[in-house]
Amino acid sequence: MVAPGLESAEISDKLLARSGLDYTTLRLPWLNDREVAYEITHKDETYLGVSGSRKSIADVVLRIIADPKFLVNDSVGIADPKTEGSERLVY
Repeated sequence: MVAPGLESAEISDKLLARSGLDYTTLRLPWLNDREVAYEITHKDETYLGVSGSRKSIADVVLRIIADPKFLVNDSVGIADPKTEGSERLVY
């Protein structure tokens, strides 16, 4: 379902990496309204889960704001590992 956008995302990541800017790319799953529960995966690691909560994404963003070196120059996946292997979206 997201395959058509992957090439653009990969190109964007490469451009950011070469730019000299500090950046963090967030790779988000399908979002749900559950509580904070997530695992972070880094570039070239297997993405965990198919869904994650909006509260979890907000938690990661607030951590980055509080500590600008947290996840700097990284492309990170954020998802609830309990949703790994789900055949349908988890809301």
